[in-house]
Amino acid sequence: MEENNDDTKSEPVKRNYSVKLMLKFALIVVLATGLGYTHYRYVSYLFENDRNFSYLSEMEREMSFRTEMGFYYSYYKTIVEERPFVAGISKLMYDRLVEYPKDVNAFNRFNIHPEVLIGSIYRYFEPLLNTTAHRQCHMVDRGEGLAPVESCVGIGQPIIFYLEAIWWLAGLTVAGLFLHATALSESILGGGVAVAQYFANHGECTRVQWAPNERENMAAPLLLLQAWLVSLQLRDRRPRTTFQLQVSIFILNCLCLLFWQFSQFIFLTQTAIFFVMEQLRIIDVKSLCVFLHSHFCGLHMAVLLLQGNDMLKSSLFASFFLVVSAYCLFFSSLRVKVQNRLDLLVEAWLVVLRIAIVVCASFYLKKVISDFLEVQEDSHIWDILYSKFSDYKTFHTLIYTCSEVFDFLPWSSIKNMLHSFLIPFALINILNVCNYWLCNALSASRKREMEDNRVKTEKDSQEDTDDSGIENNAEIIKKEGTDKKVGTVDDQSDAGIDNVVFFLKHLNIDAAIFYNISQMAVYGVMAALVMRLKLLFTTQLCVLSSLLMSTKYYVLPKKYMKYLPLLWVVAVSPLAQDLIDNTSQEMSHIGEFSDIPQEELLEWIKRETGSGAAFAGTMPVLATVMLACRRPIVAHPHYEHYEARERAYAVYKTYGRFTPMELYQELNKLRATYLIIEHKYCYGRSSKGCSFQDIWDVEWPSKRGQPRLCHTLLSEPVDHFYLVFRNDHYAVFRIHDVSVRYMPRSFDT
Repeated sequence: MEENNDDTKSEPVKRNYSVKLMLKFALIVVLATGLGYTHYRYVSYLFENDRNFSYLSEMEREMSFRTEMGFYYSYYKTIVEERPFVAGISKLMYDRLVEYPKDVNAFNRFNIHPEVLIGSIYRYFEPLLNTTAHRQCHMVDRGEGLAPVESCVGIGQPIIFYLEAIWWLAGLTVAGLFLHATALSESILGGGVAVAQYFANHGECTRVQWAPNERENMAAPLLLLQAWLVSLQLRDRRPRTTFQLQVSIFILNCLCLLFWQFSQFIFLTQTAIFFVMEQLRIIDVKSLCVFLHSHFCGLHMAVLLLQGNDMLKSSLFASFFLVVSAYCLFFSSLRVKVQNRLDLLVEAWLVVLRIAIVVCASFYLKKVISDFLEVQEDSHIWDILYSKFSDYKTFHTLIYTCSEVFDFLPWSSIKNMLHSFLIPFALINILNVCNYWLCNALSASRKREMEDNRVKTEKDSQEDTDDSGIENNAEIIKKEGTDKKVGTVDDQSDAGIDNVVFFLKHLNIDAAIFYNISQMAVYGVMAALVMRLKLLFTTQLCVLSSLLMSTKYYVLPKKYMKYLPLLWVVAVSPLAQDLIDNTSQEMSHIGEFSDIPQEELLEWIKRETGSGAAFAGTMPVLATVMLACRRPIVAHPHYEHYEARERAYAVYKTYGRFTPMELYQELNKLRATYLIIEHKYCYGRSSKGCSFQDIWDVEWPSKRGQPRLCHTLLSEPVDHFYLVFRNDHYAVFRIHDVSVRYMPRSFDT
């Protein structure tokens, strides 16, 4: 009866425990959804305030997508407008607009899969969306003698649907941040602190409200979700859960590589961190192999969907992955069993040697693959890094480094992160966690010393007795058996090892936290070199700031632990004030987009040129011409391809000190029909030495005394270049085609 009573009493306890877990899970899901929806509304509101988007015409909206934004949106427009759907896909695979007169496979060359997915969803729901319930149009009076324009709003309008998808991805970013921070800190309050830091440092964490469809905005939520699942995988070793996480990570890896070309470098650093963790024995080889398998599937699926992208196949990430995989297969068992300090020293040198061999072998393998495939796609990246630390300058490196987003991380960004306590919170949490790990290891070492002293004392006292020792020996054997049950599993293996080795062996480092700290350090280096990457660094700081709310890592006496909530309130108070100030400042910004000179240019192109007219000019204006006018262009803003860089180099000679015949020969090779010259690039000056005049003087110092070609074209008649349109900002020249000659009729006498 007693046993039955005990069983009946134990059932409600289990049921309550499961209900508690379910309620906590439901609360986390609800909070993540609510915070994500808040960010979705927030960024859409900021974007509308900045451009007054709901009252712009369709052409003005397309003009507001500058440079890369317009370039990528043009592919979404193709998917939406082409009939049937298969014709749109075919047009992307054989694109003759982007690098006229070549056929370019856009799936292979560009990361346009987000546009294809969003466009496909729009096409599927188009019959439902193309109704008055989801699309309303109105006339907008622009004043200043300008004709009124029609403006349509609602998700039935393709461009609004496209932006709505981006805002939902931005909401998913905050939801992923909350989930990641909550799981890492094992505290819902920790997730709340991370999200609060994200909003307090919103301008440092994302540019989605100003540049919606940049590739990093498409991949950011997926990268956060991937890091969250990787952290869970490092903590949860159950086979069933490991398989589910592995499949999810594989899918996210593939999508990240499809959505953003820089994802390969992020995964390179992630793989390097996991390899170092295995070398330091923070994780075992099995965990490393499971991680590599996810990347193996993701990388190969991405290469397949990118239709054999050469940049990805010859990337350092692919080479490093192959080398580390070979190490796991053949050399991972070659480890020294550390028992004393000499073994520790030998193993430390071997760890350094293995890491050095893997790094060198990866670079060598990358060079072999690149030479075999004859790929030079990422050569500019190494040139840019080299130029950051030397006086090395070329046209291509200056095009990047003269842009503010590719400059070093400014002090203003660090100041903002210090003011909101983002960096202090992260540093305090790192020190707190490291102190916790060290204290636990020291505690285990002291416990071992006390146990050794106790055993030694008992042994000495036993030797001093005058009895036969039979009874005492039996008691000792019985006591030793009891101690083995109470002690740890490793007590027998720990016997006789050195104290330093024992300390390191019991330094139980949480692999998930170590990974996130290491990733933050890597992101910090990236952000310091390229300001555009600060979004990765700042967001990772937000994740680590969540550890402030984890009571597990506070090594404090019990009597002081009750004052911990008061400490949290004091620490979070400045953050709350900064959060209010930052959101108020961002929401108070009011702007309106208008570019009448460019609108005149585009209207003239639509009206006066044929559909086969090919245009040359700067990359931003060419992207707009391709998007708004659907005319072929000879250069484009996607600079991650060797031939694309060479095409831009040839076209930009317009702003250098070259002769008209030199430019004409270059444009004739590209079969350009029209040349667009922008006054701001021709006559503009730069205090940083970043005008095109300065860039070309660095590239061609021998031409420094000659007149600039754009000045010549804009000021006097030149053979082969005939002015056909001009306003305050733009001039268009018709390029004479020498292949068309007038041959007078001749008569025999």
